[in-house]
Amino acid sequence: MNETTVREAIVSPLLKRLGYDYYGAEGKILTEKTLRYERAFLGRKNAKKDPPLIGRADYVCEVNSYGRWVVEVKGPGEEISQDVVEQAHTYASHPEVSASYFLVTNGRSFKLYETAKLQHAALAWEFEDEDDNLLRLYNTLSPAAMRKRAAITLVDPGKPLGRGLASRLRIIGGDILYEEHSGSHPFLQAGSVEGLVLPVTGGYVTRGEDKRIVGHLKVAKSVALLQDLKSITGASDDYDFFSATEYISDDPEHPTIFQNVVEHNVSAGQVIRIPGMPPFPMPVAISSTSYTEAVGFVREDKFIGTMSLTYEFDFSRIPRQMRMMLRPRLGDIPDRADMTGAGRFEISLLPDLTALH
Repeated sequence: MNETTVREAIVSPLLKRLGYDYYGAEGKILTEKTLRYERAFLGRKNAKKDPPLIGRADYVCEVNSYGRWVVEVKGPGEEISQDVVEQAHTYASHPEVSASYFLVTNGRSFKLYETAKLQHAALAWEFEDEDDNLLRLYNTLSPAAMRKRAAITLVDPGKPLGRGLASRLRIIGGDILYEEHSGSHPFLQAGSVEGLVLPVTGGYVTRGEDKRIVGHLKVAKSVALLQDLKSITGASDDYDFFSATEYISDDPEHPTIFQNVVEHNVSAGQVIRIPGMPPFPMPVAISSTSYTEAVGFVREDKFIGTMSLTYEFDFSRIPRQMRMMLRPRLGDIPDRADMTGAGRFEISLLPDLTALH
């Protein structure tokens, strides 16, 4: 075997196992990257004495905008000496690369170094032990690991949303559990909502132009019962919650309060759906206001807490004669009615690194 064989038969397959490819969208492989040093000098530069330098990195593995690491390959007959380690370090520390790690190998032995620590290899293994070390390598060098590390090391110039939180967060999942619900009128009873769990599918948390913290929440398409309630409450699968507090709390004793308010008007003739009844066109206009208050705190990258819901309906514009006509179907219609409910939630968060580039 020679150096070329080591690259093609050993190093390239390893990089692919770690999630990198020559045309990879997540992790990309660059080969023979030419690096130029205008002058090498220590202290004050002397143009007459400090020669220009040019080098070529065998492999640069890149996770776009998140980080890089370098691989230097030698032939099987060449030992991994300190000179080889220092050569690889010059590539990793080059301003055009700025790699966090570099790997040196001769196909038989492998040594992984942190760019800032040359005294000892962070991880060393022999070729026959590659499978035993693959998970350690994946947890350090894979595109997913590089992105996760960037969340910690990138400088966030924005105002943090809380202790340990970036200035903008991605909502990556979670659940909302609906608990007890009741209404002041028979057709607003929604006991079947109790125990319903809706998955949170996405969203973000940031600061609005008015400096309030806003959480935009995306929830999976509602079941039939909630779809019925949507027609009279104006509910959506996307919700905007606002908080006037400066930071999101991580203290259960002093939680953060987020609020959502939606006003909705049902025009005359609009088909509405009331739980337990067939759809029918509304003979007159009605209006509703829904209030949701979420009280919670952050723990281990999750916002957890409880919520309360209130739906208020205004039927005062329904004429008396119309009320009499609707009584067989809906019963006595009050001027105002309401429905209340409660629940719990757990929402998973990650720093939104796109805001930092």
